[in-house]
Amino acid sequence: MSRIQLHDKTFDLFISEAEVNRAIDKLALEIGRKYDGKRPLFLGVLNGAFFFAAELVKRLDIECEISFVKVASYHGTSSSGTVTQLIGLTGAH
Repeated sequence: MSRIQLHDKTFDLFISEAEVNRAIDKLALEIGRKYDGKRPLFLGVLNGAFFFAAELVKRLDIECEISFVKVASYHGTSSSGTVTQLIGLTGAH
């Protein structure tokens, strides 16, 4: 089993890259069927969802929009317990 080091933490691989890709493919197909003929807005939360959101939108066969918000409650690997909005949707419709 693969191990991943992040700062002073060690993690065991839980889901393989192939499994993640299959799940994203399946989700893209489901979203495509449900929102065919519509133009959904996908809202990703930075930084963690950036790569997932990019992969999902690339695999969609429907027109859509994507935007991001950035919030933080962590400094390093410790939570402050308070969520702070760093970038948002001010002025978005």
